[in-house]
Amino acid sequence: MASDAEIRAATTSQGLRIKRKNLFAALLSGAALAGLSVALVPVDAAGLATGLAVGLIYANVFEYCLHRYVLHCGRGVFCQQHLVHHETWQSPEAARYVNFSSNPLGVVALFLANALPFLAVEWVFQAGWPAGAFAGFTVYYMAFEEIHWRSHMGGWLPGWARPAARHHLLHHVQEDGRFNVFLPATDWVVERLGAFTGKARERHQPEAKSPPGPAGAARRTGS
Repeated sequence: MASDAEIRAATTSQGLRIKRKNLFAALLSGAALAGLSVALVPVDAAGLATGLAVGLIYANVFEYCLHRYVLHCGRGVFCQQHLVHHETWQSPEAARYVNFSSNPLGVVALFLANALPFLAVEWVFQAGWPAGAFAGFTVYYMAFEEIHWRSHMGGWLPGWARPAARHHLLHHVQEDGRFNVFLPATDWVVERLGAFTGKARERHQPEAKSPPGPAGAARRTGS
């Protein structure tokens, strides 16, 4: 029987191969989509910058929604696969389940599914900025894949990413929040909106009325 160290070494090697293939698939997919976008509608520098910002913001919101409402919904094949990641994150086999997909075709499918609404907008409105959005989505995905791997498996991270790694590992401990993996922007917005709406509900909560009769009179007089 293989030791834990041997299992960890084998699964880490396997996981690294999968990660490299996923990153390559993301780079090719993003480049192909950006090229298609430019072929449909040429883009200038301003449109490229706008699209880049839109793509990064969209990717962050999409990551949050996918993680919270699909991977933690409690049912379905994607939820079950993600549950294995949570169950094994401290085991010798952790590296086998860290990557977004075990097959680079899953990454291609992710890019194509997210590209459709952007291509539709570009086609209808003849807007060139989706080329930048595809670049932003690609950069975000590649950063996600690499930082997620290093958060779990170790490795150098820049100073700004270390708090993000702790943020994500706390998600594995508590599992009731922190759905952004490395850039908790949507986490922050949702938390602030939740606090604001909670306070608003408290302000508009009607005061309990005293019941009629002797009990109500006693409450009103404080006796």
